[in-house]
Amino acid sequence: MVGGRRWFMAGLVFLVLFAAGHFGGFLLAFKDARRNPALADLTRAMREHKSPLLGLSPSLLDFREYFSLNFSILLLLAAALGFAAFSGSRDKASEIRTLSPVYVAVMVALLGTSAWFSVVQGLISCLVIGALFAVAWWRACGPAGS
Repeated sequence: MVGGRRWFMAGLVFLVLFAAGHFGGFLLAFKDARRNPALADLTRAMREHKSPLLGLSPSLLDFREYFSLNFSILLLLAAALGFAAFSGSRDKASEIRTLSPVYVAVMVALLGTSAWFSVVQGLISCLVIGALFAVAWWRACGPAGS
């Protein structure tokens, strides 16, 4: 068994779960922005604020929804690329040693932005996922991964 394989796969699974949770949150917020009377004033203000760019006039609400949805898609893409690279590799330990630091760096960056914007879900998710990939890297670099 390749050192760190289980940790790496767990990191990818948690990345998919993070993406699914983020997408679920996007769907709830998308619905609430249109149907929750308590958010009517805020939603109206976000719709009224337009940012003309290249002949288009997206609203602040459009930007918010666009980035939220696309963040979920990018998380899923990152996980899919990890699964594809890992499953197609003949040297699993080398793949873990190469990919894990990239995932750790991304999770550290997302951890920082989660802290900046006080998003507890992001703090917890990024910390767990980053730790899983860090352990995977450490295990793959040890004697079992050689």
